[in-house]
Amino acid sequence: MKRIFLIVGIVVGLVLIALAASPFWLGMQAESSFNETIQTLATRGGMPVKNAVFSRGWLGSDAKNDFTLPGAPVVIGATHQIEHGPLPLSGLASGDLAPALALVRTKLILRPGKDSPAEVSAVLRNFPPIEIITKLDLSGNGSSEIMLAGGSRKQNKELIKWSAASGNILFDKGLKKIKADLALPSLSYQSSTGTLQLKNLSFNSDTYEGVGGYMFGRNSFGIVQISMKPFFEIGDVSISAFVQPRGKFAAIKVNQSLKKLVLAKDVYGPGKLNISISKLDAATLKRFEDELNKIYGRSLPQEQMQMMVAGKMMEFAGKLTRNNPEIEITKLSFAAPGGELQGKAKFVVQGKDQDLSANPMLILTAIKGWAELTMPESLAKAIVMPQIQRDLALLQREGRLSSKEASRLTPETIDQIANEAYPRYLTESGFGRWFVPDEAGYKFSLSVSRGQVVVNGVPLSANGR
Repeated sequence: MKRIFLIVGIVVGLVLIALAASPFWLGMQAESSFNETIQTLATRGGMPVKNAVFSRGWLGSDAKNDFTLPGAPVVIGATHQIEHGPLPLSGLASGDLAPALALVRTKLILRPGKDSPAEVSAVLRNFPPIEIITKLDLSGNGSSEIMLAGGSRKQNKELIKWSAASGNILFDKGLKKIKADLALPSLSYQSSTGTLQLKNLSFNSDTYEGVGGYMFGRNSFGIVQISMKPFFEIGDVSISAFVQPRGKFAAIKVNQSLKKLVLAKDVYGPGKLNISISKLDAATLKRFEDELNKIYGRSLPQEQMQMMVAGKMMEFAGKLTRNNPEIEITKLSFAAPGGELQGKAKFVVQGKDQDLSANPMLILTAIKGWAELTMPESLAKAIVMPQIQRDLALLQREGRLSSKEASRLTPETIDQIANEAYPRYLTESGFGRWFVPDEAGYKFSLSVSRGQVVVNGVPLSANGR
């Protein structure tokens, strides 16, 4: 019996030691996973990580770091409170008994960079923190809940207001699979010219690492309404990008649409623009992306950074065109009063048999393809209508209209003047160089082959005519 008690005591002692030691051991694993995630985010986004500190304790750790956004005078300061597993204390307090590697509470503070304009600096200094709660399971997979409190900021006579934003992100160890859903119900910008309002902004993403290490999947962005009354209103704007593997290639489809556009009393829409890009080598795309991120990750003067990016673009343009990539506008349509704007196009860059990176001009001679666009007369008129209205307002301000003439400038009279004057405005704007009369209104056609450009059946000379 004593032996049994001794064995049980030894087992209980080992269990207690394991329970006491596990937070420290899991803390080491959490530190490794945390550092790997931060470095992956920085590398993919081309965001240099600075002032990184990690202080590991027994039950919890603290960390902080700064991210610098490439090309933007903004610094993201991040502070992290990390609770070690297997049972994070705050999780136990809320009734969450699921074991975890760690629970991380993050605060992101947007700060002005050294070259931030005074107006941007003033807004950022009072911007609320973005809060993120991340739970890592024992295998290193995680989920994050993102929160931004609603608020407003005033700068001089301009006012920015936004509602509370939220989001969720699911990811695996190494960030090879990421799924995100973010939402901002409202955002408004008020100035002396009026109030620009955006309602129900959303971002959704479902991506994974595939061929050549390139990220495939879907990204979409939508806004239910954009308005600045009484000037314009846009309804249901959507932009989606789908990247799919085709053997060693990446095929990209970009779909854009809007349901309605209201300008003054005219209603346009729905409209769609679908673009397809194919035969892009995925591994080369990944190397190009990595090279750009290395440049962005360095603290370089803006001019030097732009020159290096331009050089890399030329270098990889030749590599990406070796498989004769194609770009096609599969659908372009936009409903307008009195007709519909329609178009389509297809181009191929024939770089299989020549190194296009050796000379930028070679890219132009390697493009072959065609494009067509038809436009209703009502839309052509709408293009120059703002200029007609500005000219009439200028005549009135300069006193070149009599009081009687000015009093007759009703919306109906302006429409009548526009109907008589818009053909001359189209001619003066150079519209006739690119569009020719057609049964449906106006038509534009273009073909390109071996550096020769033909517009509406007429070769385009060096002087553009």
